[in-house]
Amino acid sequence: MSWDSLESRDFLGGVPAHQLSATRLLSSPDPSRLEDPPEVFPFSEEYQGERNGALRWGSRFGPAHRPPPAGLLDCFRGCRSRLDQYLARRKIERGVRLYGQNEQRLAVKVWLSALRGVRHRSDKFALLGHLYQAYMDFGKYRESLEFAHRQLGISEELDSAPMRAEAYLNLARAHQTLGGLDRALSYARHALYNDCGGGSTAGCVHLTVASVSLELGAFSKAMDGFQKALAVAQSQNDNTLLLQVYVGLSELWRRLRDAERAVACAARACDLGRGPRAADLNTRHHRAALLQMAAALRARGELGDAHDYCNVRAINSNSKLIEHMEALRLAAVAGDQGCYARAARIAGDVYRRKCDIGKALRHYEVAMGAGQALGDRLAQMEAMDGAARCLEALRLQGRICNCRPLEFNTRLLEVATSVGAKMLVRRVRLRLAEIYTALGDNNAAARQKRAAAAWAAPACARCREPLADRPEPLASLPCAHIVHHACMPESWSRRSTRGASASAGVECAECASPRAPRAPPPAPPAPPAPRTLPHQDFPFGTPPTLRESDLNSVLSDHSSQQATSSV
Repeated sequence: MSWDSLESRDFLGGVPAHQLSATRLLSSPDPSRLEDPPEVFPFSEEYQGERNGALRWGSRFGPAHRPPPAGLLDCFRGCRSRLDQYLARRKIERGVRLYGQNEQRLAVKVWLSALRGVRHRSDKFALLGHLYQAYMDFGKYRESLEFAHRQLGISEELDSAPMRAEAYLNLARAHQTLGGLDRALSYARHALYNDCGGGSTAGCVHLTVASVSLELGAFSKAMDGFQKALAVAQSQNDNTLLLQVYVGLSELWRRLRDAERAVACAARACDLGRGPRAADLNTRHHRAALLQMAAALRARGELGDAHDYCNVRAINSNSKLIEHMEALRLAAVAGDQGCYARAARIAGDVYRRKCDIGKALRHYEVAMGAGQALGDRLAQMEAMDGAARCLEALRLQGRICNCRPLEFNTRLLEVATSVGAKMLVRRVRLRLAEIYTALGDNNAAARQKRAAAAWAAPACARCREPLADRPEPLASLPCAHIVHHACMPESWSRRSTRGASASAGVECAECASPRAPRAPPPAPPAPPAPRTLPHQDFPFGTPPTLRESDLNSVLSDHSSQQATSSV
């Protein structure tokens, strides 16, 4: 075959001659014997005339189809893009330094200006993460949710599993605060399914799963998540994650009414926030530790004299109020509205334990308003629960009728049911049953009791006795189940490992037979004698709100009672 045969019709379906190397042509000029079958390109067979003894290809292929050379404007645009990217990275680094120096608002301003100039998607993902955390600290949860959604879009474009895990984690945390616990748990599981990188991100995901499970009333799942997050924090030497884990453990023990362990975990968190290794912690973690310490001490009943000091693991009542005021001051300086709402709610709890109902109701009113403005349904629900307890105390004292507590608890039941806080739902239903019993409506009281019994209260994993019925010391097993401290065997001490528990797993009733029938709950006490009430005491009004007139009436009753006692 000659070189002219390359222009034959049989070879027109192959690769153009200028794309073949000379060595391949010499070894096998026949295209059917080539090692790799050439790709077929549909090109135009219309050739232009010869120019300087050479053929030119058509308008679709060949030298005539080369892109035009870059002009001066294109070079200027490329240089401008690279300069914007460089300046954006400098702004991101500056914002991180400012945020570490507690200049949150200035850092957010710098980050927002950098958002317009960033070009690389990985840098934009990191910048959106910084903005998400800043807006979460400010209490702007809806805006932070938008940043998390944009992060998820970038992670899908780059098809990066660690980025996708971080985006799902941010979505889970935002939805948890907004009250969507089921959606938050779903996002957290999606984050676990992706590759978290084995670092602190995996620990944060376990922490989020534990926090959501705690709100849903699954204490064993919450303990398991806290244990996994604690292991990650200790292996990574992450003080921030370690502080958050101790805050979560303190809240878990507080809800189970083990005040000693709650105070111990909160004190450990405060030590991390104030210790020599606290240089890498932001003030938001210090505020969270202070508020958790105040809540744990309030549950422990440290409300005595200012000179009545506690043991080494606690502080006195006066210092508790000082810590609470310090948290309020830090929240006001940083602009953290969510922390401010929770601090107001804890102050209401303290005044309620002191039987100062007027101040407690005012603080609960502030907390409910702040939670409603932020969209923080958890803070709003907790403040409503505190106000409902105040109204229940006034009802039992005979200072108010049953209509207001009934309306308020009904509204609280709707909010708690929509959020999914099962333990609070059970408590509110039992409270409603008592109110219906006082009203003489035994059928409605029986319905509320049956609905409350539908959710199984947390029970000891060994003796199957209910937990959180009274203050008592508890303990956690290596399998994450919770037992009474007296029921904890010697083989499952704190020093025993998870591997050692496999041989002794038969001692845990939940691990041995998780579907074993539980002991029936104790019989409810006999209802008191019904009381005849006038017709206007029955609820026919709008959803309840704590009006100023109600507060004034409570205060006037309190002042008149004091005047009568003084006379």
